Order: sequence, then C-alpha cells, then structure tokens
Amino acid sequence: MTEMRDNAQARSSGRLRRLMAWLLSDSPITDRDAPSALQQETTREIVTLHARILLHMPIVQLLFVIAVGWIVLPAVPLGIFLVWSVLTVGTEGLRAVSAQWMLPRVQTLAPKHMHSVFMVLDALSGAMVGLAAVLFLRHLPLLHQVLIEVVLFAIAAAGVSVAVSSKYMLAAYSFLVLLGASVTWAVLHPGQAGPVAGLTLLYWGFLIGVSSESERLLKHSVQIRQERDRILQDLERSNAVAHAATDRAEQTAQARARVLAAASHDLRQPLHALSIYSAVLAANPSPQTLREVGHNIDQIVRALGGMLTGLLDLSRLSSGCYTPQQQIFALDQTVAEVCAEYDAAAAEKGLVIRSTLIPIQIAGDAPAVARIARNLIDNAIKYTDHGEIRVATMLADGGAVLSVADTGKGIATAEQEHIFEEFYQTDNPGRDRSQGVGLGLSIVRRLCELMDAHISVESAPGEGACFRVIFAGPMISPGHPAAVPGEETPPSIMQGLRVYVVDDEPDVRNSMRALLRLWGVDVHTAGSNQETETLFTRLGPPDLLIADLRLGESEHGAAMATRLRQEYGPFPVLMITGETASQALCQAREAGFALLQKPIAAEVLHAAIAGMLGPDIARD
Repeated sequence: MTEMRDNAQARSSGRLRRLMAWLLSDSPITDRDAPSALQQETTREIVTLHARILLHMPIVQLLFVIAVGWIVLPAVPLGIFLVWSVLTVGTEGLRAVSAQWMLPRVQTLAPKHMHSVFMVLDALSGAMVGLAAVLFLRHLPLLHQVLIEVVLFAIAAAGVSVAVSSKYMLAAYSFLVLLGASVTWAVLHPGQAGPVAGLTLLYWGFLIGVSSESERLLKHSVQIRQERDRILQDLERSNAVAHAATDRAEQTAQARARVLAAASHDLRQPLHALSIYSAVLAANPSPQTLREVGHNIDQIVRALGGMLTGLLDLSRLSSGCYTPQQQIFALDQTVAEVCAEYDAAAAEKGLVIRSTLIPIQIAGDAPAVARIARNLIDNAIKYTDHGEIRVATMLADGGAVLSVADTGKGIATAEQEHIFEEFYQTDNPGRDRSQGVGLGLSIVRRLCELMDAHISVESAPGEGACFRVIFAGPMISPGHPAAVPGEETPPSIMQGLRVYVVDDEPDVRNSMRALLRLWGVDVHTAGSNQETETLFTRLGPPDLLIADLRLGESEHGAAMATRLRQEYGPFPVLMITGETASQALCQAREAGFALLQKPIAAEVLHAAIAGMLGPDIARD
C-alpha cells in the first residue's frame, strides 16, 4: 500500500510539474497562428481582470446557493442539495485559488495558457451551476421551475461581466449553464423542446456577440495604451537627448565664461603695465629710460601677441571650420625641425633636448603635427628646471607615436584631467606670463581630436611628465615621396607668375604688390569684386588669385572665387583672412581653397605660394 501511495504521489507531482512548465512557456506554434504582441497583451489583460473578479466569486456563488436553497427546499432532498452546494462553492473556491496564484505571476506566465486554464475552470463552474436544473427541476412545481430557469439564464448573462470580454471563456461557462437548464426543461416539457432549443441558441449567440464586441473594445483600449506607452517612451528619449544637449550647452557656456574670465585677466595685466610704461616714457624720455622701458615693452608686446595668437587658434579650432589637410610627410623630420627651434630656449635654462627619431612617413596634417610637437616641447621646457627633454618618434600601439618626456615638476593625478582645459595651469596661481597663458595643451587636444589622434599623459609629482600622441593616419612605405615642412623654394621659381591680389584695404594691396614684385611676380591688384572682374575680362584667369575673405561687400572672397572659377575654369586660390569662425570661412574650406591667417609673415606667404605652384612651375 505504501508503494502504491508513493507511486500515486509521484504521478501527481509529475503532472503538477508538467502543468507548471506548460503555464510558464508557450508551446511551439506555427507562424500562421502566432499571436501578435497586441493579441498577447489583450489576452493578458483579460486574464488579469478575470482573475481579480474570481477572487470575489466564492461569496457570490455562496449567495447563489442560498437563493437556490430558498427556492427548492424542502421540495428537494437535503442530501442532494448539500452535495450540489459543496461542489458548486468548491469549484468557485478552486477558481479563486487559481486566480490568486496567477495574479502575482501574470507578467511571467504565458497568456494563452492562463486563458486556457481559466476556460477549463469556467466550464467546470458552468457545469456545476447548470447541474442545479438537472438535480432540482423534477422535484419542483411549475412556478418554481420557471423561477429556477430565470435564475439560471440570468446567471449565464452575468457571465458576460465575469468573463471580462473573452467570448471563449463566456462560451465555455454559459454553454454548460444553458445546456443543463434547457435540456432539463425539454425533458420535463417535451412539447416545448423545439422552441426552448431555438431560443436558448439565440440567447447564447446573443451573449457571445455582446462579449465579442466587448473584446473588440478592450483590444482597441489596449492598442491605445500601447501607443501611449510608445509615445511616452519616445518623449522620454527625446527629453533625455534634450537634457544631454542642454548639459553640453551649459558646459560649453561655462567653458566659454571661464576662458573669457581668464583671458580678461591675462590681457588686462600686460595692458596695465603698458599704460604705466607709457606714463614713464612721457615723464622721462631719456635714452636710459628708453632702453630699459623699450625692452620691457617689447617683452609685453610679444606676450600679448602670443596670447592673441593662441586665442585665435583656439577659436578657429572650436568653430568647426578647421579642416585637417592631408599630405604625406616625414614625421621624424617635422619633429626634428621643431626640436631645432627650441634648442636655444632649452639651453638658456640649462636643459638638453635629446631626440630619438625613427624615420616614419604618415599621411596627415603636417602643420598641425608640427604645432602639436611645438606646444608639447615648449610646455616641457617651461615646467622643467633641470635635466633634459626627451623627444621620440616610434611605431607602437598600431600607429605612429610622438613622445615628449621631461624631468620637471610632474603633474598630480587629480590635475591631469584639467591640464587640457583652456587657461588651466599648475603651480602658477599668480598667472606669471613667463610660464605661458595655459592655451598650449588645450590647442594640442583640439588638434588631436580633429586629426583623430589620441593624446595621453603619464606623470607623478617630482617625477616629470610624459605626453604620448598616437596618430591614427596611415603609415606610408619609406620609398614614397614625402613633403618636408619648411623647405623653401628659391624665389626665382616665381619669376613671371601672374598673380591677382584682391583686398579692400589699400595698404594691404600696396604692401603685397611690393613684396611679390621682389620675388619676380607679375602682380595686379583689385579693391573690389567689380575691379576683379575687370582684371579677368582684360587679362583672363591668373596663375594664382590671392583674395581677402572679407571684402566689405555683399559677396565675400570665397563666393567670388567660386563664381569666377565656374566662369573661367579652375585656377589656384589662396584666401587670406583674420577671421576664425564664420560661414564664409567654412565655405572657403569646403571649396578646398588654401587659407592663411592674418598677420602673415613673408616667409609663410612665400612657402604657401611655393607649395601651391612650385610643382606646376617645375613641370612648365
């Protein structure tokens, strides 16, 4: 007996596990009847509402049993009534317990399977209710029979609200209620069997129709809710994007305010000193005073020029108008030339620049790379009092690497994330201009971002600092010809070139004419768009057009050059400007025009013209 009981418990436990597994995961279904997300959500909604109602149904069913007992007793045997009552209320208790178990798990259980379980339980409950007619009607007088039938048909109608818009659950419940009531009446009253069957079917169909309409409305409601949730999610994502944009704008505004505040301080200090020196010269213009004050004024003016250049460069890099120029060049030669520039400055502080430069040719912006090297070496010299500056080029980390290390003060870990900010300097609370103005590393970072290069720093207080820049541009085989920055072409190469200079400032036109004629250039100048068009009509397109970007007219220099190219064909264009951020500047870069920023040194202008026209002239 014990073995049989254990086997029975094992079989029951196995069935329970299979039922749980079936509830927790949908069985495989074909693509043809695969439920949509909307259908699944609607079914889950129906099951949830149905389960909540079933929690209260034992009380309702108990009241129904009492009402039936009031009608049928004492005509019906008490034993039969009690058995029916226990089965009916017990069935409702089973539905309520099932609903209570499912409600906390409704989001994890398979909606289709929960719906199927409730359909079975609803059919069982309907059968218990319909059984009342089978058990009691034959014991009752006609009036009580009619009263029981009315109650049963009303119970079937009440199933519409209990089934909560599910025509399948309603059909399973009401069919068995009406089946027991109508079949029993037909047996007891054979002459009315036909009409009773027809009316019952019509009534059952009507109930299913009402439930179907409710299900359609519920599905539409769920669809609206899903659409609302999607809209809310989209709004939340949009708000998140807007908040991120707002945060970036606030950070940019704070950075701009910080830059302006620092620039205002650093500009006011030398200007204040200049005003004092001017007063000294006015009060005592002696030769000795001129020598002393003149030297100091020269230093201040140089410092102001460096600060202004840094601010202009930073503005140009931040405006989005700077486009890195791609050319093949020797990284080691570029860095070697920069090291040579700073040998004297390092020697003045008793420092030595030691370079280990492996020959590397890369494709990138040579002037930008030179600027990065220049700023890093200059920064190393400023913050190193004794020892050496080690500069190296190498191949590592999948790219060409520039390394600048020093034996200086070092940088605390907490400050390493700030040193690339504008006007941020370590150990310079008094803003000593001999240590710069704090723009060098900021410019380096911006150039690295534009060139898709990565800069990092390793440092500790008292142990110096090492800056590493990894250039992501492709490395070129050693046999490929490379440009050598700073290599000048003899002035004779420009002999006989026809160059048009367009600028609305007479002084600029005159000075450019004088300089270019020294290089043997055939120069023609124009002060407006109309004068430029006259030159093109009379002489044709030039070998080179040098134009100011801002001409004081509605059409800026880049637009004029673009229009003349369309009319006369391609010719080289060199734009000269003092602007750092404007639509015209961006348009000039998009057109591929060479650009130089004012003020321009003669050697820079010569190198730019030679770089643009030298190969063409050599071929001629």
